[in-house]
Amino acid sequence: MTKQQTVLTQGLVLLMATATGIAVASNYYAQPLLDTIANEFRLSHSLAGNIVTTAQLSYGIGLLFLVPLADRLERRQLIVVMSLFATVGLLISGFAGSLPWLLLGTAITGLSSVVAQVLLPLGATLA
Repeated sequence: MTKQQTVLTQGLVLLMATATGIAVASNYYAQPLLDTIANEFRLSHSLAGNIVTTAQLSYGIGLLFLVPLADRLERRQLIVVMSLFATVGLLISGFAGSLPWLLLGTAITGLSSVVAQVLLPLGATLA
């Protein structure tokens, strides 16, 4: 069984750059909306700030525990799985009816947003 050689085309570079940007941005989507979120869920502004804290903490946990998996597992499959988890987290956040659901979605999204740190070495390998 031979490995198929992938060529790093301009289209693939654009796709990887877009995926990286979207993954990283998902940690920051809530920040400009904190006032609106606080009003919608009837929260204090300091309690609404926990959304951003959750995103950053889960991102840090992902850096510690998920990024090293890229050295042991096949990167493409890891990227797909992490991207699917990010999608699930964003959907949970988008449909959240209460703060706990929003925090859960944010945590899942933040945890899996480290996919950007897996995409970059894959791009370097393909180059």
